[in-house]
Amino acid sequence: MMNPTNEESTTSSLSSVDLLFVWDFDWTLVNCNSDEFIPAAFLGTDETERRLRLAISIHGPTKWHDCIANIVNQCMDECGGDDCCNYDDDDVDGKVIKVLDVAAKMPYLTNVVGSLKDINDCKSLSTGQVVISDGNNSFIGAFMKDVGIEHYFTHGIETNIGVWTRSKKDTADDAEHKTTFSVVHQSSKYGGHSCKTCPPNLCKSQVLLDILNRTSSGTTAAFPRVVYVGDGSNDACPALNVLGPNDVLLARTGRRINNPNSKTGEQADVTDDKLLMMGNEFPILSTIDSRKKKEGLVPCCLIHSWNTGAELRALVQDILYK
Repeated sequence: MMNPTNEESTTSSLSSVDLLFVWDFDWTLVNCNSDEFIPAAFLGTDETERRLRLAISIHGPTKWHDCIANIVNQCMDECGGDDCCNYDDDDVDGKVIKVLDVAAKMPYLTNVVGSLKDINDCKSLSTGQVVISDGNNSFIGAFMKDVGIEHYFTHGIETNIGVWTRSKKDTADDAEHKTTFSVVHQSSKYGGHSCKTCPPNLCKSQVLLDILNRTSSGTTAAFPRVVYVGDGSNDACPALNVLGPNDVLLARTGRRINNPNSKTGEQADVTDDKLLMMGNEFPILSTIDSRKKKEGLVPCCLIHSWNTGAELRALVQDILYK
């Protein structure tokens, strides 16, 4: 396990626990990519993908959140109509509300949310939960509030900051309010990071080490046992660099559901093999394997795989009560 450094630690302490569950957000807590789901509700999946490809070709893949913010702003400019922006309160921007209403309805698996409740209700040992996501707190917060799960995350939600900036645009007739969306990188609070494999916005190893440092007063021997739940290539970073022999990685495997942007709200597990084989593979284990071959990195933690919510919930209950 890597040792945390004072230079990379924030100041607020967190309560000590025996078992800390660390959750990714996209394709883990929700069954979609939040950055793509929101604009797809306004533009459709194909047009969202076209605009993303164009934006990335101009700005580069490391500017992902700038590209997403640009497309969200296009959605607000283009949505129009009284159903979108006819609000009497001058302090409320109807277009922002419409975006957040979409975020609130992201699809999620019933048993994933059930797993959060199981952890929260466990009485046999002290537990904590935290989210580490390279999404943004605006979209994540809208979803959690709507589903009623924000109180489960006792150790915080570490993600990028979604900023809504309201300004006045003078026109010939009157002063028109205009709100724009932007994203501030989570890593800026540490002064950035030096990880060569994570995107600039957030290194999940850096964040997890900071959380562990604040949970245990900086003593590695007092670190809680970590159960890390994720699916993406950036979730491989803490699995390889932070998790120790006593920790567990619950890695989502298999394939994503086809056309996730067409789904909203609570979902049962997909059991149709044809549907399960239509999406892209979850890359966490292939990334771990690739880094093992290229860099000789081998995870020290125990690894279990899951695809459906029922599989995840069974693994969580086994960890809690075995």
